[in-house]
Amino acid sequence: MDHIFRDLLILLVVIWAVAVVFRRIGLPTIMGELTMGVLLGPAILGWVEPNEIIEVLANLGIFFLLLHTGVETSPREFFAALKKSLGVAIVGAIVPFSVSFGVALAFGLEIIPAVFVGLTMTATAVVITLKILYDLGLRDTRVAQVVVASCVIDDLMALVAFSFALGIIQHGDVDAMALGWIAFKVALFFGGGLAVGYWFFPMLKHPFRNRDGHGFTFVLVLGLAYGLVAEAIGLHIILGAYMAGLFFEEKVASAELVQKVTDRLEGIAYSFLGPIFFISLGFHITFDVLKGESLAFVLVLTIVLLVGQIVSAGGMARLLKFSWTESFSVGVGMCGRAEMAYVIAALGFQLGAFDARVLSVMIFVTFLVNIFTSVGLKLCAPELRRLGSTAHLLFDEESASQGSGQAVSASTAQKPARGAPISGNS
Repeated sequence: MDHIFRDLLILLVVIWAVAVVFRRIGLPTIMGELTMGVLLGPAILGWVEPNEIIEVLANLGIFFLLLHTGVETSPREFFAALKKSLGVAIVGAIVPFSVSFGVALAFGLEIIPAVFVGLTMTATAVVITLKILYDLGLRDTRVAQVVVASCVIDDLMALVAFSFALGIIQHGDVDAMALGWIAFKVALFFGGGLAVGYWFFPMLKHPFRNRDGHGFTFVLVLGLAYGLVAEAIGLHIILGAYMAGLFFEEKVASAELVQKVTDRLEGIAYSFLGPIFFISLGFHITFDVLKGESLAFVLVLTIVLLVGQIVSAGGMARLLKFSWTESFSVGVGMCGRAEMAYVIAALGFQLGAFDARVLSVMIFVTFLVNIFTSVGLKLCAPELRRLGSTAHLLFDEESASQGSGQAVSASTAQKPARGAPISGNS
């Protein structure tokens, strides 16, 4: 028992230290946590060995990350984003998935592992990108609006696609009947979940009229209930966590209580259990991918992904009459990969869809694209600030008609703590 608490102490000290150091150097703490997982785990020092307790905490971290993401995403903002950035989001997801899937097949992976590579390389990093935009003073530009809205849409698309991949693994085939059954279950869950959240949740608002309501426990109950329903029909519990979080908003509870619950979930998701999950991912990374064909896989996948993401998302932004600099920035801003990508990669690894080599390839690729995103946006920042002083925000007339209901980025960017230095709250 003593070694369990010793390992937990080491992990918590690392989480705190990474937050302090990476906040100072301006890099996402997620990257530091993954790095420390490699350093502390079996690959190098061997100070912390994977065990059942860490695995349980890591899985709880996945649950709380998705629950917090759901609470942070307002349905009204999501549907506003859907109208504003649908083209950028769809094309900016299909192309990266297709090119990543193709590269994976070209390097000898079978269909299912290649699908997970495609999904992982499609899930965007609204957390990292939003923090970079905030630090650069770009949070109110139309580039930020489109990038963050598109990232929200892409992450939801990735969750739906993950449901299909999970169903295929469980069925063991991809015939039309199996795909139809999977599609029915996904539609039933999301349709039913949205209906319950929209019509039923507001009826429960009486206990949550002030800050003293037990909203945190209520959200946990909803998350677990939705998750168990998802598991019962053959989907994954994280889908339930995300769906339950979506509808805990000001229609259900007071603004003060919503903020209180969000802060508590953020602390658990990004200062305790979430970082343990990211560190545990590092335990499975192998440095064998830094040589031979695996190294070529990392480099080719990185280059193809970056080109595909920038050309697809940036090209759609150009069709929206963005300048060349703005269009390039939209493409670069959507290149980041963070918690959603790591969650999908980790679940695929747990399901046995691919081995540690493929997981390592994906982790190294995310490192490279996140560095590129940070550097690329910093290089574009001066021109974006100049354009921002004269350019109108995207779809001004719709924002004006909605009053306080602004685009996703405008509301979410008020809380940079969701970005890189979150675990600095530790």
